[in-house]
Amino acid sequence: MESKTFYLKYRPQKVSDLDLTDVRENLQKILKSQKVPHAFLFSGPKGTGKTSAARIIAKTINCPHKKENDEPCNKCDICQEITSGSAMDLIEIDAASNRGIDDIRSLREKIKLSPARCQYKVYIIDEVHMLTTEAFNALLKTLEEPPAHAVFILCTTEAHKLPKTIISRCLQIKFRKSKPEELVHSLERVVKGEKLNLEKGVLESIAKEADGSFRDGQKILDQLATGQEKISLIESEKLLGQIEELKPEKLLVFIAQKEAKKALLEIDRIVNFGADLDVYLQNLLEKLRLIRLPWK
Repeated sequence: MESKTFYLKYRPQKVSDLDLTDVRENLQKILKSQKVPHAFLFSGPKGTGKTSAARIIAKTINCPHKKENDEPCNKCDICQEITSGSAMDLIEIDAASNRGIDDIRSLREKIKLSPARCQYKVYIIDEVHMLTTEAFNALLKTLEEPPAHAVFILCTTEAHKLPKTIISRCLQIKFRKSKPEELVHSLERVVKGEKLNLEKGVLESIAKEADGSFRDGQKILDQLATGQEKISLIESEKLLGQIEELKPEKLLVFIAQKEAKKALLEIDRIVNFGADLDVYLQNLLEKLRLIRLPWK
C-alpha cells in the first residue's frame, strides 16, 4: 500500500487543528452558534487550508457524535467517509475543469434530492472563480433559494473575479499566508508524528522557503525526510537552493517576452539539472493558473 505524502497524512481533521489563528477562531464561533450559513466563501492563497477547512465543516455539521466543543468525533462512519472523500453527501467540484453551465444545471437538479445519510449535503466548489458567466448566473439562482439541507462552500484564490452577487450571498472567511511561527507549528506536528530527527533551524528555513503555504512547507519536509536518518541544516539549505533553481518563473518570463532561444536554453538547463520534469510541469501549470501573464 502506497504511503501518503505528509500533506495528506497530516491534514487538519478538526477545527482546533487549523493553524491560521484568525480562521480557526472565526470557524469556532460560527459552529458554536448552531446557525449554519447556507453558503461560505473561503478566499486566499494556495496551500493555506481552504479545502481542509471545508471538509472539517462538512464533518462538524454532520457528525452524529459531535463533541461538546463542536468538534467532529472523527471515528464514526460519517466522519471517516468524509475524511476519505467517499461520502455520498459530500460533493466536491473542481471549477477549473467543470466550468460549463451544464455542470451547474446538473448540480441544481441533484441538490433537490434529500441527503443519503447526513443531515446536510455539502457542496465544495474549488477555484470557483473559474466558472463561466452563465455558470455563475445558474449558481446564483441556487444560492438565492437553497434547500434547507444544502450547504455550499466556495473556495478561491482570486475572490476579486467573483460576481458581487455571489459574494453577497456567502459568509466570507479570508485565508492569508501563514506566519513563520504558524508554519513551523504545522511542521512540528509532522515531525512528532513521523519521529523525525532534525537539526535546529531546519523548520525555520523550510518556513521561509514555503512562502506562507502549509502545503508547500510539508512537501519540502517530505522531500528532506526521504531516506534520511537525520535532517541536517546543510542538507535542507542544499535542497532549498535546488528548489529555488527549479522555479518556473524564468521560463514563463522568456515565453512572455517571446524569447524562444532563451526559453529553449532554460528548458535545457532544467533537464540537465536532473529535475523531476513531472513536478516542474505541475509547478509551471500552477503558476500559469494563478498569475496574469503580460499578453492577457
